[in-house]
Amino acid sequence: MAVLFIISKSPFKKTEPLLYLRLTRQNDTVIFIQDGVIAALGGPNEFKKELEEAIKRGVEILFLKEDLEARGLQTDKKIVDYDGFLELIENKEKVMSL
Repeated sequence: MAVLFIISKSPFKKTEPLLYLRLTRQNDTVIFIQDGVIAALGGPNEFKKELEEAIKRGVEILFLKEDLEARGLQTDKKIVDYDGFLELIENKEKVMSL
């Protein structure tokens, strides 16, 4: 079952984004929205390590374009707009939001 994990909290302020990354499996997707896009800056060391491990497991990592722009951030990771975000929600078997 492919899961979409929606992370809206900054990894600098909350530990829940780290937990979500640990729960991911191959073919899952993690999208960072709202303050979660601050993860584009890297986050705490433990978070960065877990993000790298998730990518190695085959987890797709995405950032919401509009929230990156609103915060003046950029990333080399894959970016999706609101339409792409809605498509993800429609196509995944399960959605977990933080």
